[in-house]
Amino acid sequence: MSELETQNPTHAVVDLDAFKYAAAYVGEKKSIRATLKGDTSVTFEAKSRTAFWGHWKKRAGGILAEQNATRESPWLPDEFDIEDISTPEPIQNVLHTAKVMVDDILHQSGALTYEMYMGKGDSQRVEWSTLLKYKGNRDNLVKPYHLDEVSNYLERRYKAEIVTDREADDMCVIRAYKEPNRFVIGEDKDYWGSPVKYYDINRTHRGIVNCDKLGMLFKDDKKIVRGEGRMHLYYQIISQDDVDNYKANCFSDIEWGSVSAFNTLVDCKTDKECFEAMVHTFKHLYPEKKVVTGWRGDEIEIDWLYVFQEMFDMAHMQRTLTDPRVNVKDTLDRMRIEY
Repeated sequence: MSELETQNPTHAVVDLDAFKYAAAYVGEKKSIRATLKGDTSVTFEAKSRTAFWGHWKKRAGGILAEQNATRESPWLPDEFDIEDISTPEPIQNVLHTAKVMVDDILHQSGALTYEMYMGKGDSQRVEWSTLLKYKGNRDNLVKPYHLDEVSNYLERRYKAEIVTDREADDMCVIRAYKEPNRFVIGEDKDYWGSPVKYYDINRTHRGIVNCDKLGMLFKDDKKIVRGEGRMHLYYQIISQDDVDNYKANCFSDIEWGSVSAFNTLVDCKTDKECFEAMVHTFKHLYPEKKVVTGWRGDEIEIDWLYVFQEMFDMAHMQRTLTDPRVNVKDTLDRMRIEY
């Protein structure tokens, strides 16, 4: 074993997408304006919807309750139109925040050298996806006001490479894969299931973690499922991803979520056991073939293997520039798994 393999790596492969969004979002003040339908003279401004109408589900409390306490005929939450308001800070402040974020995490991680990447355009997984549109739940999100300026600034300052033919996190994995002195800095959950060393900017207390292993699953103090290594990848495949918009039971009649996925995999001791558990999961969710309407509006005949393959495509990160998509059926055959 080389000396580099026995100490922390010092060359950081940085996913700047996390930083550009974080800095841009911090650089604007969010609030809402509630206007009474049919009477624009009645308006209220609040920090959030919850601050206006109270508990998000009960719609009780908040500014609306205070106003209704003085009225004989109380207003109902549905009587108001809600408008989101964004007030950006001066761009100089936002760029300074972006710089401090990146420089601080480089220092904390112990990086001595670095290379940085940012993504631009649609992921290749949008094209691959057929059931639910990959990241389609973000289509209507309004990007931060200063996002473009922050992106340009980070690109210039850190000489970042813009990735257009794949996702930035794929490129980061590719650059760190099988490189003992390289580690990834980012916040993407997918890195936990990729064969690289990873420094999660949201969990810096865990240090640089080598995820090139079978790994494990566990629940944190908030009962949220966490993991590292291939176990985390397998968990993503049979669970649901509300961030990237794919889920194992997307066209199943059976309720299934993170707890079910965790319980299915947590006691597996080998990759083969994990794949057998995943086969069992998808056959349970899709016992028969069915015809569904995909996100593009076309009719698709699916079965358990079709969905298994698509979930694998969505969760699996590329290892090399020419890394082909993993064929699940071939993998099962090589592992001599009966299905």
